[in-house]
Amino acid sequence: MTLAVRGHLLLIESARGRASRRQLRGTGANLGAMTEVPPACFAPGASGVDVVQIDDAVNPHAVLSRIKAAARTPGPVVVYVSGLLMFDRTGAPHLGLRDSTPRSVRYDGLPWEWLVNALRSRPRSETLVIADFATDAQSWARLRDGTPAPLTSGLPVWGVINPPARSADGTSPFTRALSAVLPRGIPRVPAEVHPSDIHRAVVERAGLAVDTVELVPDVPGLRLGNVHPGAAPAALAPSDVRTAGPLAQTRLQPSDPAAYTGDLTRIRTASEAGDHTVAVLVARELDNRLATTLGIEHPDSWAAREVHAWASAMAGRYLQACELYRDVARRRMRALPNDHATVLGPTDCAHAAWLRITDGDDARRVGPSIVALRELVPGPGGALSAARRHLTRLRDDDPEAQLRRGPDAWSAYLGRQTRQSTGHTDTPATVGRSTRPKVVQDDRSQIREPRSSH
Repeated sequence: MTLAVRGHLLLIESARGRASRRQLRGTGANLGAMTEVPPACFAPGASGVDVVQIDDAVNPHAVLSRIKAAARTPGPVVVYVSGLLMFDRTGAPHLGLRDSTPRSVRYDGLPWEWLVNALRSRPRSETLVIADFATDAQSWARLRDGTPAPLTSGLPVWGVINPPARSADGTSPFTRALSAVLPRGIPRVPAEVHPSDIHRAVVERAGLAVDTVELVPDVPGLRLGNVHPGAAPAALAPSDVRTAGPLAQTRLQPSDPAAYTGDLTRIRTASEAGDHTVAVLVARELDNRLATTLGIEHPDSWAAREVHAWASAMAGRYLQACELYRDVARRRMRALPNDHATVLGPTDCAHAAWLRITDGDDARRVGPSIVALRELVPGPGGALSAARRHLTRLRDDDPEAQLRRGPDAWSAYLGRQTRQSTGHTDTPATVGRSTRPKVVQDDRSQIREPRSSH
């Protein structure tokens, strides 16, 4: 890239909540936060960056014209999209605009396919879409029944899809964290970074809801500017490190340790009695209470979330356990080395829970985040390689993805299914056992209770 080439930053914020039965409401808060980020962060090698803002959009064709204009830029292009993700009656995703309703979004919303087609011909190395979506109950149910694959197919997309919230006022967590992290820079990473390199730093600062769908580009593409490469990480005094032990002996060590003893006893007793619903409910309440009163960066909150993850795993709720353990590992990596025992433990457990998820769509959705976590915390026994192979198998077993790839891929998929059903090849479960590391074999017993250093 030469210095004569300019970058282009297109900021689109639609409504994230409904002001009335007929009209969506946009606050402009996300757009305001993004304008606080120096444009050079999005195009560090360009001579300058042109910034275009679209707030409270109404006409999808007008929005599309701005996207097409950005796509014609020869330099790096970043398109930021914030608003309500909606689906029409065919299941196609749309960005809901001001007058959109579930019935009308097919006509007055912005089809996601339009954005993809407008940017598809651009070089991936100079294109990035940052998405911070809100959802309502109807679109969230549709999303949970399917996958976010259409959003990321053929396009590098980075961001989140948030579960329904009571209020959409103010800056959303991912955008707020992004606008705080990018201007300050990220320690221990190069001067130019791929979004996957800093995704953990952003989401940990955001404190996302457990069910949030995370979208991370899976191949190298446009790189962002890091204003503080090599900066020293914040120090943590050894006396401040608190870890969780076996559930029967866990001490969260707040100012009043007795305040949590009853909760831990109820969780352990209920789980041992097979009353997993009660165990999970008590663990969730403890997790939420400590996160609210102490903050998500407090070691007691880490320990409480690990207890919540353990209770979920014992209840057979492997998707929830996987996401919770993943969250514990990410939070601890903000203050502890990646190879610390209290980071490695929840990483192994997240990997183990992922292998136990029976729904292929759920497993494919969280798979990239587990592989990304394993790249930071490889673990023993080739766990990173095993995670990558498992994700590849999951994607190979996705009929919709194979159908989109064309006749040859679809024929190969049908052939694999036929051979598996007739027993001529190893079943996926057999293959999985042969490639999984010992520490995360497909066995619920490998999802350990939190351990202690006391």
